[in-house]
Amino acid sequence: MLAELAGPLLLLLLVALFAINALMHYPGTMNNDSVSQYGEAISGRYTDWHPPVMAWLWSWLRLAGNGPGPLLLLHLTLYWLGFGLLADGLRRAQYPRLAVLMAIAGAFPPFLYINATVVKDVGLVASWLAAVGLMFWFRVQRRRIPIAWWGAIAALLAYGTLVRTNAVFAIGPLLVYALAPPGWLRSVRLIIAAMVVAIVAIPVTVQANRWLFNPSATHPEQSLFLFDLMGMAVYETDPRLIEPRATLAASELRACYTPYWWDSLSPWGRCSAKVHRLNGDANKITEGLALQWAKTILQHPVAYAAHRLRHFNSSLLFAVPLKHIRLTPEYRADDLAIAPLEVVTSRDVQFDLLRKNPFVWPVTWLVWGTFVLVFIRRENPAPMVQLARTLIVSALGYSCAYLVIGVATDMRYHYWSMIAILVASLLVLPLLAQGLHRRSALLLGGIGGTALVISIGLATRLLDFRAFV
Repeated sequence: MLAELAGPLLLLLLVALFAINALMHYPGTMNNDSVSQYGEAISGRYTDWHPPVMAWLWSWLRLAGNGPGPLLLLHLTLYWLGFGLLADGLRRAQYPRLAVLMAIAGAFPPFLYINATVVKDVGLVASWLAAVGLMFWFRVQRRRIPIAWWGAIAALLAYGTLVRTNAVFAIGPLLVYALAPPGWLRSVRLIIAAMVVAIVAIPVTVQANRWLFNPSATHPEQSLFLFDLMGMAVYETDPRLIEPRATLAASELRACYTPYWWDSLSPWGRCSAKVHRLNGDANKITEGLALQWAKTILQHPVAYAAHRLRHFNSSLLFAVPLKHIRLTPEYRADDLAIAPLEVVTSRDVQFDLLRKNPFVWPVTWLVWGTFVLVFIRRENPAPMVQLARTLIVSALGYSCAYLVIGVATDMRYHYWSMIAILVASLLVLPLLAQGLHRRSALLLGGIGGTALVISIGLATRLLDFRAFV
């Protein structure tokens, strides 16, 4: 009798969580990125500053209503559908308690907070989560996936890949999970697949966006080139490295640069006037900047590495002081030459550890996920282990790409990685419990390693350690 009731009760739980999530956030909020994309949805004229597929989808959803509401509901529907399919798959595999835990995991407060914003990061997570849930639901029951459902899976994976530029670094393992036989899903093979698919997917997605949406070129890659050139100029104390694109005195380098983000050099940034945004042949301008960027990296590899590592540390929210956005040019209040964009109060700093606790540090999830991946490396390719490996490798590829392409710090940039590792950990929770029971040295080392990372992060915040920012 209880087994018969488990399915309806699980469905009721998921519907309730979806309804609560929707009521909490409707009609949703928009950040600067989504406001820009909504403007494109209204006008029907797309640019490549953001992948245009989200604006295109939004233009159709406007038939159901203006504003962020329809897209918020679509994101939440896909999000809870994904968790629902994962949970029901576990129930059908005779893991009823784990199924309930999987459903409740969708209500993890940081995730609900991110879901409130109608933004491309949420679009990627929601679409990929639904696709993964569909595949797992059939695979865990040893059932063939019907052709019609393959169409839905392909559409969801394609949307997630097109909606976020760096998704190409994470899609490879998901494609392998969809197409390869179960015995092939080993960690090393998934890692190789992630790298190979990324190399192929970068030009493919660029051409797909051009063919499907014909966006006007804005050359967003220039933000990366400028950010890296500025970083190398700072570490070499040589403003000539960023010339002729920007002209700064040596004293202005530190005043304008922060590894937190590139925003001070952006068109809306405090140091925008220092950047020469040239008119003329856009392709020649971009090629010239790209060539300068590549040559400068080859000539100053240590400065480049120092700059990228400091940005990656900021992006992962690892060894940083409390509320470290206060140390950027836009917020810095201790530099009298720069008026703060917004005053960060002592209360903001004090409560930063509560708002950005270790559970929302991307570094916590990535370190833990790495240990879990190593721990399950020799396990038989059961459906739950297969998907766990796939998700962790996808997560690591997605976040580690920010080591070379990241230009800003925000937890949402690692949303897919965090949610993929949480789902993977729950899928292999029985194995983790067994390992803990037998005192597996590897698992205990993973717990200890994660605890060490958290301890370092806490120490740098409490000691106001600024060496890396």
